[in-house]
Parts: sequence; structure tokens; C-alpha cells
Amino acid sequence: MNKNPIMVRALFALAYIWIILLMAGCAAKPRGAGIVMEPAEKEGLLRQRVQEMWHAQANGDRATMYEYYDPFFRARVKKGSFADREIPIHYYNVVIDSVEIKGNVATVRVSMEYEVKGLPGRLAPIDVPRKATIDHETWLFVDGNWYRQYIDYSSEGTFAKY
Repeated sequence: MNKNPIMVRALFALAYIWIILLMAGCAAKPRGAGIVMEPAEKEGLLRQRVQEMWHAQANGDRATMYEYYDPFFRARVKKGSFADREIPIHYYNVVIDSVEIKGNVATVRVSMEYEVKGLPGRLAPIDVPRKATIDHETWLFVDGNWYRQYIDYSSEGTFAKY
């Protein structure tokens, strides 16, 4: 077989350039960037995710809850260190009262009842009888899905900067 070395080099060069351009195109487009949702579909997904997260929270399933928190939190906190902590707060009758979506940030108003049984305190365990409360949560639309923004309520700190 007699191949023209110039032609072979040219084909390799073109293939190499094509691969570089393909990879550059993939790198420039973030995951989920092409996902376009109608507002009603986006809100429906948000409501579903909020319900699923609160179902896990009401059942004390912190491993599942972890998956609903924003990727900024999950990048810094290992699943085990979050999921293995037992929190003696129990939730009941969780209801989504309202949803307000502005771009990729949503505020969700959730009403519920909760009680605390045996929270370790300085002198004795703390118990709080069952009572009603309202929570305002922030959810972030990232890579085509909604995630609850993690907030450390003792410091009001968060890992998400937007």
C-alpha cells in the first residue's frame, strides 16, 4: 500500500482539530444548559421536589434529604457527616402554602407541625411539645433540577453565593 504521507498527516491534523473543537464545545456548555422548561412545568417540578424532601425529613431519612440540598453544600459536606447525625425533631402535616419563582431562585412557604424530643441540652434534654410553624425556604434551579439551599440557622450562613 502506497499512501501519500502528506495526505495522511493532513487527515490526522483535521481529525485532531475536529476532536479539540468537539471537546471545547462540550466544555463550554454546562450540564443542563439546554434544558428549557415552561413555567408551569418548572413549578410542578419544584413542588414535587419540596414534597419529596419534606417526606424524607418527616421520616428522619437524612441520607435522602442530603440529595435535595444544593450542590454547593454537597461539595463541602460529606454525605455521611450529614446523614449520620440524628436530630430529635419530628415533623408532621407538612403543607406547601405558596411558591414564588424568580428566574432560578424560588421562595417556598411551608407550614407544618413539629416537636422536639430529647434534644441534648447543657443541663438536661430539651423537649418541645408539638406546635405549628411556618418556614420560608430558598430553592435553587441548578442543572435542570431544584435544590434546597442549605442554611446553617445558627450563623445564617450558606455555601451558595448568587
